[in-house]
Amino acid sequence: MSSRDFIFECLRKSVHLVSVLIVLIYEFFGKETILWVLMTFLIAVLFLDYLRLEQGLKIPLFHTMYREKEACRMGGHIYFSLGSIASIALFSREIAYAAVLMATFGDFSAAFVGKFCGKHKVFRKAFKNNKTLEGSTAEFFVDFVIGFYFLGNPVIAFLMAFFATLAETAVNKIDDNLAVPVISGFFGQLAFLLLDSL
Repeated sequence: MSSRDFIFECLRKSVHLVSVLIVLIYEFFGKETILWVLMTFLIAVLFLDYLRLEQGLKIPLFHTMYREKEACRMGGHIYFSLGSIASIALFSREIAYAAVLMATFGDFSAAFVGKFCGKHKVFRKAFKNNKTLEGSTAEFFVDFVIGFYFLGNPVIAFLMAFFATLAETAVNKIDDNLAVPVISGFFGQLAFLLLDSL
């Protein structure tokens, strides 16, 4: 990875650190407030993507944050907004916190460990991608820590981390910014309800 690619990847991933802000707003101002903030953000970035995709405008700084595969499709921030809105609207507070942060920090750890330390591309045949065992292992570990911190339950944390890592590893054409929080949150909430009923 060149220094230019490294800087670009750092800039892209740093945008996703807004997930920490999402959790803080939810915690201090409540569910309705964060949903309105996210909807306002979603409308704004949809408009910017309209200008980029439909009108062909190159918006300074904003334009440079896209990968090549996003040149003719909506950016990951739109899918991240949708995933966050769905998670917050449907799941309990702690599950939503974990799901949103897994989408950010799990992806971050998988990308950097995979790019700098990844040597075993074991998912090539199963999922038709170049993701590495090292990157996926790092993601699972980070996701498990996040889940356990918010939920205090190793079983639910394990399930959320497993499905977050599976979603991140398996998808290529579906945006992982949507898949990871929705899938991990769904199975986390389901496990929480099942364990609570026992």
